[in-house]
Amino acid sequence: MSNPITSEILPESLLEHRAVKAWRGLRLGLGEPASIEILKKSHKKRAIYRLAGVGLQGAAVIAKRCQMTTGLIERTIYEQVLPHLPVTAPHYYGFAEEDDTFCWLFLEDVGRERFSPLVEEHRLLAARWLGRMHTAAAHGATAARLPDRGPAHYLEHLRSARRTILRNLTNPALDTDDVAVLKTIVSQCDALEAGWHELEKCCESMPSTLVHSDFRAKNVYVRTDQAGTALFPIDWETAGWGVPAADLAHSRRRYLGHHVDLITYLDIVRECWPSIDMSALQLLVRVGFVFRRLAGINWTSRSLASEWTEEPIACMRVYQAELSEKMQAAPWAR
Repeated sequence: MSNPITSEILPESLLEHRAVKAWRGLRLGLGEPASIEILKKSHKKRAIYRLAGVGLQGAAVIAKRCQMTTGLIERTIYEQVLPHLPVTAPHYYGFAEEDDTFCWLFLEDVGRERFSPLVEEHRLLAARWLGRMHTAAAHGATAARLPDRGPAHYLEHLRSARRTILRNLTNPALDTDDVAVLKTIVSQCDALEAGWHELEKCCESMPSTLVHSDFRAKNVYVRTDQAGTALFPIDWETAGWGVPAADLAHSRRRYLGHHVDLITYLDIVRECWPSIDMSALQLLVRVGFVFRRLAGINWTSRSLASEWTEEPIACMRVYQAELSEKMQAAPWAR
């Protein structure tokens, strides 16, 4: 999973590293690391390490440090949900609290090959994996243990993004063109909210189920071994319970039509959901695209208070253009 970076100085004794201390706290008796690779380091927040040789049969283990709020969601998924579903998943070693704010998750290292929507085999794998997960999880008693990820969740993303954008329009780091883009996004949010009931209707044809909510290349790995080629989604921080719209929608404009093989997905889910047809599925994908963009706008808007706005504004320009394209033919935005 991921490639190493070198922005952190490791202690002379690896046993003194915080990831190793947390790993040893699990008391699994699986040994000490031969080396540590830094895969991701975010100041005071997330950090991901590869601990070489400490897993089963000497395999590497991924140690992920994250905030407790999202770590508990992932813990629920790995401990209580995925083991009961007919899908592939990384081996889960355990969970450790660091303090009241941060925790650690320890998972099997499933390799370095990422899912690519541009590869047909990967799109077929994604369709089968998601189809099996969505239909199997819909019958389980998991809803009460997971946060809501239905239309109401994304409506809150919309409202939060709009509030944040309006609050930061007077940032002197923004020029006239930047402000115009942001005001256009606010208008798009107004139009979407006005037609939100229509968007909700588009979701009524699909049952609620477990959703990953951030199913994209950086969060999905592909591994080929003697058993064949298999998919391994990771990073369940935004997972929850809702219609599978966001899981089916592509994350980038260049992947238009190249995310999940919908024909294969439909063949699988129809066994449990016979009323679903391709037109309903395609409509759900369009809704999912809007959901994903609203979440992206909300996350990006939090950087607008900074004096360095070039990167968030560049993202906002893309989001604005993509929403405009989708809303032109959308019944919920007329």
